[in-house]
Amino acid sequence: MNGIKGLKKQAVFLASLLTVGSTVSIASTANAVTLKVTVENLTPDNGGIVTPVWFGFHDGSFDSFNIGESASSGIEALAEDGITGLEATVPGVVESLIELGLDTNDVPPQSSLISSLFADSAAGQNGGVQGIVIDNPLGLFPGDVVSTKIKLDEDLASNSFFSYGAMYFPSNDAFIANDNPIAIFDGDGKFTGADFIVLGDQVWDAGTEVNDESPLNVPFTPTELGDGIDENGVVLPHPGFLPAGSGGVLDFGDGLFANADFTTPGFQVARITIEKVPEPATITGLLLLGGLSILRRRVGRSR
Repeated sequence: MNGIKGLKKQAVFLASLLTVGSTVSIASTANAVTLKVTVENLTPDNGGIVTPVWFGFHDGSFDSFNIGESASSGIEALAEDGITGLEATVPGVVESLIELGLDTNDVPPQSSLISSLFADSAAGQNGGVQGIVIDNPLGLFPGDVVSTKIKLDEDLASNSFFSYGAMYFPSNDAFIANDNPIAIFDGDGKFTGADFIVLGDQVWDAGTEVNDESPLNVPFTPTELGDGIDENGVVLPHPGFLPAGSGGVLDFGDGLFANADFTTPGFQVARITIEKVPEPATITGLLLLGGLSILRRRVGRSR
């Protein structure tokens, strides 16, 4: 009998915790959600590199670029050199780049980079948040999968849309980004997330630098940052690299990027997913619920 009474007391105690846990869960998630942004480089071996990916969650008003129009200074820096302005927020990244030969005098002013343009935009001022998906400071190599978590603790209406951008390397000014914001919550505020593949025909040409593919102008090392011949063009679908054997990027390093030709039919550049991460209180409630269920079964068997 004492054993049964003891189990019943534990069950009551767990039930009370479950009630508290459920209350905390509702309160903690009412105006907050944690999301996980994952980027996978889908290019084949000896394919292209996707530089650290900038992303922003916002109210839908932020416009990264427009097809047929001049690229912003933020897209220019991102497409030509893979610079977003958030690199310094990740410990050790800038130091690593300096060790590789980066001259900080060649880095564009912070105010001109996409992170600052976003922060100063109406979307940023209206509660938009941003981050960077980064592991290696040079970017995601073929087969790499990198994730980062970010908490949206403002009114979710201010963070219902997603934008991203990264350089496709090696190139003069090729990049991937979404022209139109991607909805991750529906009209009722329900999380819908995202899971999509960026195809080769979705690689953009920023139109800011001539596509000469010269080793002197493509930033194979940080020492080439800021180099290149101004094109003064507009953002358009990228026409592709110079043919193999002509001395372009596909020939660099004895074929190091031999399979980076994104114009190959069916070519996949990257997969991007946005998932909702369960809140800690919710997880606690689920664990307590499982424990309570086990205790109830044990009590039943003990009778």
